[in-house]
Amino acid sequence: MQRELEERRRLEKEEAMMRTFIAQPILIEDPIPVPEKVRKPLTQVQEFNLHVDHRAPGRAEFDKKIKEKEMMYQRYREEAEAARMMEEEMALKQLRRTLVPHAKPLPKFDHPFLPQKSSKQVTKPRSPKLLVLKRQERRKLACPYAAVSTAASQMR
Repeated sequence: MQRELEERRRLEKEEAMMRTFIAQPILIEDPIPVPEKVRKPLTQVQEFNLHVDHRAPGRAEFDKKIKEKEMMYQRYREEAEAARMMEEEMALKQLRRTLVPHAKPLPKFDHPFLPQKSSKQVTKPRSPKLLVLKRQERRKLACPYAAVSTAASQMR
């Protein structure tokens, strides 16, 4: 038991020694020298040459022409509308001048209307082909001995 205690103490001391931090000396020179990076000269920035700069004047001119066309068409529409309104007013004035109320003229009774006789023939009457008679005959043939009263036979 004594031996185990000594063994345990020795192991604890070794572990404590291993846990203690010992700083390493600072190296002034690198053991593996790294070559310095070669610095490239700074890039010169060029001005942007955007397509919009070239397109903008042409687009402004196009917009101006479109606006002029729209104004011209609007002027034409207004002139046509004014001319149509003037024409309608003139036609209405003329219509009012000519429309004087007159009484409805009386019909002329000099030649009275006499309808002519039709040249078609008179319709000939035709008897409808009713199935009542055929049914009666069939009944008589089916049961000739059936007692039928005179009143019942007359109703049919």
